[in-house]
Amino acid sequence: MSRGEAAHTAKAYQVPAIERSMLILQALQQHGPLGLADLVSATGLSRTTCYYLVRTMAKARLVESDGETRKIHLGIRLVELGSAATEQIGYLGVIKRYILDLLDEMDATFVIYRRLDRGRVTIVDKVEPRHRLRVTVPLGSTLPIQGGSFGRCFLAYDEPAAVREVLSAGLQRRTERSITDVERFLTEIATVRERGWAMDREGFALGVSTVAAPVLHHGKPLLVVAALTMAGTLADDTTAERWGRRLREICDIASTTLHQHHRAPVAVHPPEDER
Repeated sequence: MSRGEAAHTAKAYQVPAIERSMLILQALQQHGPLGLADLVSATGLSRTTCYYLVRTMAKARLVESDGETRKIHLGIRLVELGSAATEQIGYLGVIKRYILDLLDEMDATFVIYRRLDRGRVTIVDKVEPRHRLRVTVPLGSTLPIQGGSFGRCFLAYDEPAAVREVLSAGLQRRTERSITDVERFLTEIATVRERGWAMDREGFALGVSTVAAPVLHHGKPLLVVAALTMAGTLADDTTAERWGRRLREICDIASTTLHQHHRAPVAVHPPEDER
């Protein structure tokens, strides 16, 4: 079967109602509560289609409507499903167990990222310090893979041609400290792969510095763990180096545990027909 035939066959088995329902859920995730008109605008669905899908999803408690504002928001059933999914995805529990060992060593919030496709990642879990200042990040957030130390950890293990394709539209300037030169970015990615961890000082968000390392499975990043902290905490290279090496060590231990128990799924990589 040719690549075109395979893509056509896969498309034939897609269910439009599910795809459209996901558009609604993703819009509510990204924008928060929306009125029907705004939801139609955000999803591109017709008003009639959107209305009946929302009614059906409301019966399943996937979405709910505020009685006063009439705005639609994500429903309680998604919280229940999310909790069950987290429990069933056992490899996250393995990784978080090792991250807990770092809470007393690093004044940081630890965030776990998973790759969605070649150009995007999502936050799947986090570990926060209980009694110290923390950097708050919302679970489920979708971020461009170019951003921050987490993206560099994923891209460092891609083929060079695939990386250049991701960067073909250039690099986004999020702050005045963002790297926008592609060749410099590629050099940094090579360094990340060599040493096993990445560093970002306020390039993704002002006031926040991050150190990140990948949890490898069969030689590819399954997840990336990043330590987020106030910029001043990692102002000197010695501290950044110590954090990077320690995070790399913890991720290696988690990788070994997952390999021994075969609990991790295959790492996410772009399908051949999307490259």
